[in-house]
Parts: sequence; structure tokens; C-alpha cells
Amino acid sequence: MSGFTHSPDPSPQLRQQYLKSLEEPQEFFLEEMVSLGGFWTNDDGSYGVINGTSLVEYFSPKPENSTRLLRSLHDQHGFSTALVKSFDRAFVQSCHKLGWQGSVGGFLFRNRESGTHITFNNAEISAAIPTDVEPLWEINEDFFESQGEIAALASKDKLWTVRVDGEIVGCGVSNRFIEDSNAVDIGMMVAPNLRRRGLGTHIVSEIANKAEQSGLRPICGCGANNTASKATLEKAGFVSEHQLISFAV
Repeated sequence: MSGFTHSPDPSPQLRQQYLKSLEEPQEFFLEEMVSLGGFWTNDDGSYGVINGTSLVEYFSPKPENSTRLLRSLHDQHGFSTALVKSFDRAFVQSCHKLGWQGSVGGFLFRNRESGTHITFNNAEISAAIPTDVEPLWEINEDFFESQGEIAALASKDKLWTVRVDGEIVGCGVSNRFIEDSNAVDIGMMVAPNLRRRGLGTHIVSEIANKAEQSGLRPICGCGANNTASKATLEKAGFVSEHQLISFAV
């Protein structure tokens, strides 16, 4: 029962069981890594998702087997890092029991002072349309991977275009990636010439307010070293009580 075998897809029932076991909504950064990772399953229902050299998700439906099987998964596949949400308590506990050393890799924002409103002169936010794709790509710096990604978000009503004095200068993203959850992940991009002037905070606060008015719960996250993003999110009313922990195996 200690070995893990490769699975093309996770069991939907087990994955739902895992997501429902979490005290807070799943992190979008990790959800993307999970979607591109390899799934490994054990006969007892435990599974792990490995992306490159990182274990990005692990779940054992039987807590008494969790630590032993986590060790077995590592012995079998030799990942060097485990990325763990601090509110995934069972996973965190097993990492500690194995003596793995953790450090803060990111801040996870799951609470917000509702209705926080930050203004920016002459800024207008509207749902993205197909003709916005190319101008947004022109100001893109590593936020989007391709024009196709921008177009896909726009077609699914997940992208908001930001104009100042009629010129496209940024965007906001509201991505509800798990449909049966009320959590919607908030993100934003600002043209380089308008950064550090409060526009990012305005975008985040407006997109978060739109989500709340629709009965959804805005969440977000940022890297531990991205102090500018952390400050922007906090000014927009977000509060971080959780972290993404990087355990060195």
C-alpha cells in the first residue's frame, strides 16, 4: 500500500474531498500548478501532485497514514520542495513531523474590509472586449503568457479593461476558477509608466467590490518578496492571515 502510481487525472471525488477539507479557499497560483502537474495515487486514496521538482498538493483521507505515505511519495519521486498553504493543516503537520524546514514563500489574502474604495482620477473600468486584447498585450510584462490567454479571459467575462483619459493602461482579473465555490481570485496589471501612483490599488478595490456586490468572496495572493503587491493589496482592504509555506525537503 506504500507505493504510488501515476494517474492521468485525479479522482474528482477525492479532489473535492480535499478542497472541502481546507479551512480557506484554494490558492490560484497552486491551482495553476496543479493543472500542469502529474498526479500520483495510492491504493488508500492518498494522492500527490508534482510539478517539476515541487510537490504542490497532497491529501490523505486517512490522517493516520498521512506522514508515512508522504515520506513514501518523496522516497519514490524525490521532489525537493513542498509548497503548502498554511491553512492546509494536515499537510503542514506531516511536513513538520518529517523534519522538513519551512519558510514563507507568499502571502495569502482571505479576508478584506468590505467596501474599501480607492479612487484614481479619470480612471474607467469596463468589461474587456476583443479589441482590447492587443493593447493589453502591448503593455504586458509577464502578467499574461499569451494574447490567447487574454482573449480567453475576456470571452469568459473574467477580464476588466482599465482606461485613463480614454487610453488603455491596465486591467483587472476576477477569476472564479472553482465554480462551486464563492471565492473569486483577484489580480491586476498596470502599465509601467503608471505604476506606484495608486492605480493598482484602485483596480483591485473596484474589482473586489464588484465581486462582493455579486455575492462572491474576493481572495488573492502575492510572493513574499513582492512588497509592492503586498502593499497594494493591503491598501485595497485585504488582510493576510495565511501564508504559502515552502518546505525544503
